Amino acid sequence: MRTVPPSFMGSLREGLGHLRRHPGLAFTLALLAMLLGQLGPALELAAKAGSNPAVQPLFGAVGLLPMEMYVLPRLQARLDAKGLDPAQNRYQDWTHTFDARWLPAFGVRLLLSLLVGMGLLVFILPGILLLTLFGWAPMRVLLRGDRMGEAFRWSRTAMVRHWPRVVQAIIAMAAVLMIYMGVSTVVLNHLLPGLNPDQGPSAWLRLRHPAFWVLGFIGGLLNLWLTTSLLALYQRLEAAVQGASPSTSR
Repeated sequence: MRTVPPSFMGSLREGLGHLRRHPGLAFTLALLAMLLGQLGPALELAAKAGSNPAVQPLFGAVGLLPMEMYVLPRLQARLDAKGLDPAQNRYQDWTHTFDARWLPAFGVRLLLSLLVGMGLLVFILPGILLLTLFGWAPMRVLLRGDRMGEAFRWSRTAMVRHWPRVVQAIIAMAAVLMIYMGVSTVVLNHLLPGLNPDQGPSAWLRLRHPAFWVLGFIGGLLNLWLTTSLLALYQRLEAAVQGASPSTSR
């Protein structure tokens, strides 16, 4: 009888465990995420962008860029080194290793985002397929020091073999995110019933109303959980690949 491989759903619990073991760090980074999140509306006011909802995500992404580009990858590198101490990311040298890899890893992530975005524009399925097959490439560069081609090949090989379990865990993470977004919308509609749904809250309102600061802090914690859960999911995938064929992993 065929043995059913173990689920990767435990990565969600492991991600939460990382935050529980480092409560001070989690609180500090969530606070930083809240402050950087408020940088978006501040930039809107400085640029005199008006109440155009189309530009709000752009300014928000610019405000959170340091978090996504440097802080969260650094957290993943630290937790990976401390938890596993692999040969490619030794704990005693993890800071030097990270400094040498974070920019190439971000470059691979940016390239992948552009390819996925083009695939989504042309037809939704190619974008989803690209993200599914090659989504682990940036983490391979960051944590294991792979070159770009090696990272893309490793991600493709791993996902071809183990994609059902990975996708199952990703869908569960996305469901939690969607629930948070829905609850946030309900809370804001209750606290600010006069908002225009077509324009959304103004930059000045997002800066001065405490609800946006509180939701920014909670959203920062959620983003930290997603970051640590993705790390745990990658580590489970890597262990599965090594168990199946050690030669496929460096």
